[in-house]
Amino acid sequence: MTRQVIIAMARWIGAAAIAVALGFQAWADLTFGTFTWDQLPAYFTPLANLVGIAALTAAGTFSARGGGEPRWVSLLRVNATTYLVIVAAVYWSLLAPYAYVKLPWANAVIHGGAALLLLVDWLLVRPRRQLPRRSVWTVLSLPLAWLGYLAARAAFDGWMPYPFLDLSRGALPVVLTVAALACAVLGTAAVLHRVSGAGAFARHTGH
Repeated sequence: MTRQVIIAMARWIGAAAIAVALGFQAWADLTFGTFTWDQLPAYFTPLANLVGIAALTAAGTFSARGGGEPRWVSLLRVNATTYLVIVAAVYWSLLAPYAYVKLPWANAVIHGGAALLLLVDWLLVRPRRQLPRRSVWTVLSLPLAWLGYLAARAAFDGWMPYPFLDLSRGALPVVLTVAALACAVLGTAAVLHRVSGAGAFARHTGH
């Protein structure tokens, strides 16, 4: 079994583990919590984990083929890693004390384990060439689309999934919070871009 196949299998197993945890967490939230199906897309954590699953699956597929990793896969990986790191940081610093946790193991995976898995994968198996600085901005695509969805939804029922985005607090606090999160997302993505191109197995994942 080649090293590339081992990497591919590790990535697929990781993607499956995140998917299982996400599924069980959704079941627990819908069964024992106050969530409804129409509310789930409004939470960023499931979206970030789905992107992480897609990134590991795609990267594993190209690893198994033994060829180079396309630029779009590298961007998917680095953006997914960024989202999950931010999710973990925000959850454990702001939201954990107020969260209803029915399945601690699943909660730990989607709010931290997935971030660790994607981060380790990125640091050990980086693209052969450093990603261009201009591609850092692609990390904002999903958060902007998500915020647009939340704004459109709030216009109908006024509901927001996170208290720090609730406009009842006032527009300025929300704007400042969003700006701070955007800076954190861009900063994290920039650091991950900076360390690309020199991984332990970098020569196997180039474009």
